[in-house]
Order: sequence, then structure tokens, then C-alpha cells
Amino acid sequence: MSLQGDVETRCPSCGREFEAPVWSFVHGGRDEALRERVKARECNLLLCPACEAAFTPEVPWVYYEPEAEILAFVFPESFRAEEARWRGKMREDFAQMRGLLGDRLPVDLEPEVYFGSEGLAELLEAEDWRRDERDVMEHYARELGLSLYRASPRWARAHAAPSELPYRGGGRATRAALLEGLKALVAANDRLAAWSDYLAALEKDAAAGPPPPAAAAFR
Repeated sequence: MSLQGDVETRCPSCGREFEAPVWSFVHGGRDEALRERVKARECNLLLCPACEAAFTPEVPWVYYEPEAEILAFVFPESFRAEEARWRGKMREDFAQMRGLLGDRLPVDLEPEVYFGSEGLAELLEAEDWRRDERDVMEHYARELGLSLYRASPRWARAHAAPSELPYRGGGRATRAALLEGLKALVAANDRLAAWSDYLAALEKDAAAGPPPPAAAAFR
């Protein structure tokens, strides 16, 4: 559930002070319209009632999208000058959040920190591009009778790899099963570059096994 509250703010153009609702916690996995506003750089965008200037108030907020394993603290761009201080504040707030959510957060989860919303918006745009490509892959996997292994999205982003991997058989996603599934997929559609590249990397590294699975708490 996303959370919104009223704050006192001042228009940077005309100096008018007024009260306005802003989001403090955005659950992008449950509110697609609000997620789109984040992606469009419009989350917490206000219009001054006096001069109608558009601006974003100087308040931090949190973005959460469990399916993509994203937890981000978004601070105003002006806070960057005291980055160490605000990263410390993030760690304190995250410790409180973990106390409330408990095992619903993976033990190794480290929140991402952004100053301004641009970086988070770019991340969501990239996730949507991955999602569209994944939908095509899943279509081919079904046609080929392949199973799907869900790797950790955080791992996939860090390694520029797909988070959904086809494999042969209905049992465990072993290295051999992944290689068979990936070869079948690439033979059927060699334009799925992310899976083709991952296949090449897996073949090159004889010691590589399946990537870590998506965190159980995020499934």
C-alpha cells in the first residue's frame, strides 16, 4: 500500500507557502498508475496555487517494487551536498523498516539511493524494456515446451543478464538444463540478444552454475 500525507511547502518561484499532499512511500508493485508517474518524473510534482509554477517539494520518499526486487530511497537533488549524512539517515530508516517487515525483506537486501528522481525513472524504463523482451521469450519457451527459472532481478541487473531463464525438463534448473533450454531458445529466435549473450557467457565459463534465485520474500 502506498502512503501519502500533507506537508507544508514553499513555492520556489513566488514564495507562496501552502499545504499539499505528497507521497512518502510508493508501492510500485500495487499501483501501476503511480508507478507510471514515477517513471514520468512526476511523482510529488506540485503546482503552486498562486503562480501555477510546477515544482517538487524538498521531501524524501521511498519506492518499493518487490517483483523486481527494488527498494529505493529518493532524496531531493539538493541533498546531494550532504550525501554522507543522508545515506546515514537512510540506513537508520531502513533498520526501522526491516524491524517492521521482518523476513519479508531478504537479509542481503541493500536499498538503492537516488538524489532526484531521474535515476529511478531510468531504472523503471529499463525494467519495462526487459519485461517486454521477457514476454517474447516466454512465448517461445512455451512453444518449445521449456520450463522457466526465475533468477534474482537484482543479480540480473548487476550482471546485465536476463532474470527469466528457459531450461529443459521440469526438475531443477541445473547448468546442463539451462544450456539445453537456452540453445533451443536461441535457435528458435536469435534476436533475443540478452539470452544469446547469457548463453555465450555460460558456455565460456565452465564453472558457472545457475544464478541465484529470486528472493523467496520477494516472490
